[in-house]
Amino acid sequence: MTVDPRHDLNRKPTVLHHVEYGAIRVVAFLARQCRPALIDRFSAFFWRAIAPRMRRHRRADRNLAAAMPALSTLERRIILKKMWDNLGRTAVEALALNKIADDTEAVTLNFSDDAIAILESAKPAIFVSLHMGNWEVPALAAEKFGKPLIGVYQKILNPLIDKDVHQLRARFYRGGLYSKSLETITKVRRGISQGYSVAIMADLRDSHGVFVDFFNLPTSVTTFPALLSRLYDLPIVAIRAIRTDGRKFRIDAINLHLQRNPSRDDEILETTRRIQNQFEQWIREEPSLWLWGHRRWNLDALNK
Repeated sequence: MTVDPRHDLNRKPTVLHHVEYGAIRVVAFLARQCRPALIDRFSAFFWRAIAPRMRRHRRADRNLAAAMPALSTLERRIILKKMWDNLGRTAVEALALNKIADDTEAVTLNFSDDAIAILESAKPAIFVSLHMGNWEVPALAAEKFGKPLIGVYQKILNPLIDKDVHQLRARFYRGGLYSKSLETITKVRRGISQGYSVAIMADLRDSHGVFVDFFNLPTSVTTFPALLSRLYDLPIVAIRAIRTDGRKFRIDAINLHLQRNPSRDDEILETTRRIQNQFEQWIREEPSLWLWGHRRWNLDALNK
């Protein structure tokens, strides 16, 4: 599990961190004062207007062009506009996650029968998800089934914002919510032995992972879900949440039907490939709902 040195638990907030945090607190205040539909539209408009001027937008466009070369410039522009709109809505919804969870009509489940059986079972499972749709909402499904979770996430670079986000998520991760570190591996393994399932965001590049093809481009990705599945003989469920209308969501969950292999390394590679293939399938269905701005591929090295 790779740890970014910028995610030092003891780092002190910078002036920029305080400015960013102040802006988030203003948005949180407005979110409490305004109707959800109004603040959602405002946040979506803001991101659509500002994000195309940012460096991450250029990276997103470059990634999208490399992954889906058949798209025209106009098609990419439309996809990225919708992507920023989705991010704007997701950012505000994160502040209201408890209210969404308490709304009995906010979430509908679209699970395969075997995925339902896994959620209803007392046996732990590994849930893998990606930065698509609203990536905070899938945890609500585990709560509905009474499936206690441990969460593994990428710590936000701004420590002030990270602390608030951690508190907002705590209700849904009864076994704890941990950023990537060597200590986290020990905590997760202990949690599994106590009956906790594990939720992992598995769509980011991991320089210490294994290389698999993603949109026909090689990229290094985490093997952590596959390793846990192998060690504890646990199923892996791919899960995502798609916004259907306002703050209404459909959660999709698919059992990945893993094949055990006498070779540990071969099994971990194949399971990791299976996870990424499912992610790619979902992204191809609606590319505007995935965050293309991550450093998913090393395109400079690939183009040499």
